[in-house]
Amino acid sequence: MSKSEGFDPLALNAKTEEIVVDGNKRKYVQLGRSLRFYGGTTSATEVGCNLRCKFCFSDQPVWNPKNTGRFYTPQQVFDGLAKNARRYGHKLISASASEGTIGREHLFELLDLVEQSEFIYILETNGMNLGADPELAKQLAKYKRLHVRVSIKGCSEDEFHVLTGAHRKAYGLPFKAMKHLIEAGVSCNACVMASFSDSEGIARIKGRLADVSPGILKSLEIERIKQFPKVRARLLKHNLKPNRGVSCVSK
Repeated sequence: MSKSEGFDPLALNAKTEEIVVDGNKRKYVQLGRSLRFYGGTTSATEVGCNLRCKFCFSDQPVWNPKNTGRFYTPQQVFDGLAKNARRYGHKLISASASEGTIGREHLFELLDLVEQSEFIYILETNGMNLGADPELAKQLAKYKRLHVRVSIKGCSEDEFHVLTGAHRKAYGLPFKAMKHLIEAGVSCNACVMASFSDSEGIARIKGRLADVSPGILKSLEIERIKQFPKVRARLLKHNLKPNRGVSCVSK
């Protein structure tokens, strides 16, 4: 495993917000495409993330936010999502490909619009901001048409560091995020990127989540990566090989 310290996701978050947030506007690539998840979802593509996951399917929205996408208001984003969702009969809408909690003013105004609609919004997050700030979970608690999906990157601090480039101590933030969300009464679930983990690692992370709340395990998702060409090239560059149960994170 690499022993370098790694970057601070919260510091990167602040720098990213300077690029992808302008008042209540946030950068997006597109505002409404159909996805197969959850039986059919309409999703927008956000720009800007506070991690640099080497397995991430997203490309320019994460790695080149300055030159990617354009700014949209919450109303424009909602209208784009609603148009596609109504066309295809989707009840779930979301934004993906980046970090969903960047730009809180934009997020809250978007959720205000969802609250007055027939849709449920899936907030996709890596838990960095939610883990660092319990007040954010309390602010989200007022929204009843919201579900938060917290994605944990790897099954240990070392895996997290190797896969994301962030410092190891940030690995605890998504667990704190789940705790904050549950205490605030926000609908949520956790998912774990396990393509670089062994069965023992998965068992350990299940135990850690159970320590937060045993009920988390009922809705826990175990994620496996899809090797799109750019993802495969990035993994090869960093000497990472996904597996089906045997750990192969580069040491």
